[in-house]
Amino acid sequence: MLVCALHGFTGCGADFAPLLSALGGPHEIINAPIQWSCPNLPGHGARPELDCSAAATLQCIDHAVQSHPSSQTGKKVLLGYSMGGRAALLHACKQPQFWDALILISTNPGIENPEEKAVRAKADAEMALRIENSKLEAFLNEWQATPILRSQQDIRSDWRQSMRLNRLQHSVQGLANSMRDFGQGSFPNLWPQLDRLDMPILLLTGASDSKYTDIARQIKTRLGNRPVSHRIIPEAGHMPQLEAPVESIQAIRTFLGQVGY
Repeated sequence: MLVCALHGFTGCGADFAPLLSALGGPHEIINAPIQWSCPNLPGHGARPELDCSAAATLQCIDHAVQSHPSSQTGKKVLLGYSMGGRAALLHACKQPQFWDALILISTNPGIENPEEKAVRAKADAEMALRIENSKLEAFLNEWQATPILRSQQDIRSDWRQSMRLNRLQHSVQGLANSMRDFGQGSFPNLWPQLDRLDMPILLLTGASDSKYTDIARQIKTRLGNRPVSHRIIPEAGHMPQLEAPVESIQAIRTFLGQVGY
C-alpha cells in the first residue's frame, strides 16, 4: 500500500514523520507494510517550485506518486491536511479512478459563494504582499498566532520544534506565491465535483475546530450513500493528527486496514 501525504500551508512533507513512525510497518490489520510519499508542495521547502498554480500542484502529486517504486503495485491512498487536503481533493476529482481511498483532514472543498470567494481572493492577495514584505520568521510567528492554529501549541514539544525548524527553511517568495495562487480565494470550487468520488473516504476533524467539523459533515451529506466516514477527534483542533495523535492514528490505522483487505 502506498500513501501519498500532502501537508498544509507553511508545512512540509516531514510534518508526517510521526504518522510514518506509527503506521510505517506491518500491522495486524494490514496485510503489507505501508509505503509513504510525502512531497513538499509548490511554494514550500528550501528550493521551492514557485509555480503554485492548481496545474503545478497536480503535476507535483503525479511526480510524487509515479516516481515512487511502489506506485505500480498495491493500493494507493491519498491523504491531505488543510491546504494539502484541497490538493488531494483536486487530484482525486480529476483522477478518481487512480486512488483506492482518500483521507481528508480539516479540508474545505472550496468557497461556493462568488462574493465570498472574491473577498477571500482579495484577502489572500493582501496576505501574499505582507509575506513578501516580511522576514520569514516574523510571518511564521504571525501565521501561527491565527486563532484556528493556536491549538497547535498542544502538539508535543519535540514535534513542534522540528516543525518550526522545517518552516524556517521556506522562502517568503514561495509562501507568498502559494497563498496567492493556491489559497482559498483562487482555489476552484470542488463542491459540484464531489459526486465523482466513489472510493472509501475518511474525514478527520478536531472537535474544537467547529468550522471544519461542520464542513466535513456537509461533505458527508453531499456524498450521500457513498462509503464515507467522519471521525471527530476529542480535545483536538485544526491539526488533529498531531494534536491528538493516539486517537487520530487509530482512526487512520483502522481505515487503512479496511482499505487493505
